[in-house]
Amino acid sequence: MVKNATRISRFVAAVEGRPIYVGLDVHKKTYSVALFDPEDGIVETYTCPSGEAALTEQLAGLGCQIAHIVYESGPTGFALSRALKRAGFAVSVIAASRIPRGSAAAPKTDRIDAVKLATYFARGLLRPIAVPTTEQEGYRALVRRRKRIAESRGKIKQKIKGFLLASGIEEPASLQKWPLAASKDLSTLSLPAEHRMALASMVREYLFLLSEDKLLRAEIRTATMRMHPDRFKRLTSITGVGETAASFFLAELFSPERFNRQEEVTSYLGLAPVVSQSGNSKARAKLRPVGQKRLRGVLVEAAWQWTWRDPEAKAIYNHHFAKHGIGQKAIVAVARKLAIKLWRMTVETPPSPAEGAARGGWSG
Repeated sequence: MVKNATRISRFVAAVEGRPIYVGLDVHKKTYSVALFDPEDGIVETYTCPSGEAALTEQLAGLGCQIAHIVYESGPTGFALSRALKRAGFAVSVIAASRIPRGSAAAPKTDRIDAVKLATYFARGLLRPIAVPTTEQEGYRALVRRRKRIAESRGKIKQKIKGFLLASGIEEPASLQKWPLAASKDLSTLSLPAEHRMALASMVREYLFLLSEDKLLRAEIRTATMRMHPDRFKRLTSITGVGETAASFFLAELFSPERFNRQEEVTSYLGLAPVVSQSGNSKARAKLRPVGQKRLRGVLVEAAWQWTWRDPEAKAIYNHHFAKHGIGQKAIVAVARKLAIKLWRMTVETPPSPAEGAARGGWSG
């Protein structure tokens, strides 16, 4: 039951017939709820136990005309948003980085955060993020999991090399490229008992991560061909774009049709340069550390492959490198171009075989 039911009843009676906005500060065990009437500026709040079904029932039973419900994205995910939408409510989820913050120190409580969300949204100060479907969210989790496994593999390799160096043991030549034979070479090293057991533990961890990566790769391939067969084939037709880059792009964008312009895509990925200029100073453009960091890193890696193998990408790289002589900036420009190319190939419908032959094929 909602505490302070009397105050809530008075608020409902006061706003009868007028649309209100609901802000939620969502946590694992509790929800802080703020009810805001933009016409009179009155606010009422309460706290309730967490639970999508219970909250949906409470809001539906208030008897108010709820114009919109808004909450901040966080570890609780998007299950609440989906439940509220199924109940017929208009819902928006806001990224924490997009909520206006004051420059001076100010009080911060769950109640205050819920009130801010409701009032800011009612005044048009918040921009919602896209909410993936359950299937899209699961696919993204699978792809991200494989990315973390790959990162862990890199770390355990460095730990093994560091262990050998610290122990004064010369590493086998096979560790340069880490084929499967590398683990066998490590097991044949002549070491004291304690060193051998420690090294064996690290080798087992590496072999586990290797097998897990193989398993996840197969599962991702199956899911991709079920969900995005045509798009996947188009993306991997680009020189230098392999299974990893294509599946990551499809997972992180999940609904590419929601972008209307290429600038929106590059901004979402954190690949759009932001111009900074004041007074008579020279305007400077730089990237802000925002957007999809995981996908941005994958795109930069794919951009290197594209640059090495495709004259078009090489020309883009050379053009930007000639302007400032910084390879990092040049490859980011290539990654930006690659992201736009991939996005277009996901949203544009390829022509039929007859149309393709008449136009000389579809290039995206």
